[in-house]
Amino acid sequence: MDDRTFIRYLAAKKTVDDRSLNRRVWDSMLRLLDGRAPRVLELGAGIGTMVEREAARPGGLRPQSWSLLDSQPALLDEARRRLAGRVPFETRFLEADVESFLGGCGERFDLVLAHAFIDLFDPARLLPGIRRLAEPAGCLLFTISFDGLSAWEPEIDAELDARIVSLYHRTMDERIIGGKASGDSRAGRHLLTLLPRLGCRVEEAGASDWVVIPRDGSYPADERFFLSCILGFFEESLSARPELDRGELGRWLQVRRTQLESGRLVFIAHQLDVLAVAER
Repeated sequence: MDDRTFIRYLAAKKTVDDRSLNRRVWDSMLRLLDGRAPRVLELGAGIGTMVEREAARPGGLRPQSWSLLDSQPALLDEARRRLAGRVPFETRFLEADVESFLGGCGERFDLVLAHAFIDLFDPARLLPGIRRLAEPAGCLLFTISFDGLSAWEPEIDAELDARIVSLYHRTMDERIIGGKASGDSRAGRHLLTLLPRLGCRVEEAGASDWVVIPRDGSYPADERFFLSCILGFFEESLSARPELDRGELGRWLQVRRTQLESGRLVFIAHQLDVLAVAER
């Protein structure tokens, strides 16, 4: 996926995330930070949709500064464009690989946020570095963290549907980038046990499921494109899997894309939002 297409995907995802973010978890974070103008660091900030969302929310978070970290300059350029003149607080744009940044950053933050991000890595490897960036009593917030369940409707073939979804999840767990494990299909639930081992109190957690459904044969905003990208991720991840006949995958994708074009395709993905406090 080229930069332009990925930027459109992230923009299309915004309305899905708007519905999915767990309001109880977010409100708990606001209460913990009450009275502070926090310094915020967002890991994997992409095109800045989380900043956009919060800046537009009445009574929302009003930080002293919001630092957006991403390794892709094209995404940060788009974030600068989208946020210019629209945000009532300082924004900083940091281009760096997250693991390099964690190893070299000497700053501390009141809130470290990772949105739709931690499941792209091995959380057990990344979390100690993230934990070190939090001030004492600072917050760590992980939103839209995938948690091992996804589904497509209408059913095509129960056995084939289940096999394709299971293999897709397995590609997350088996993904290796730069010689390191880079994915966790159950990252959401794993946060609930990994964070306490690092001296963090899990303050709140709740579901943040994606549920994308058509209404009268059409999808809200650009969510038809969003679903086409998810199908593309399935195709890219599974095309070379020996457990799946290439013809089977091709036929499955053709049916799913026909369902999408006719406004009948439904997609569900289970995720968790997890809020923790750095206690020691």
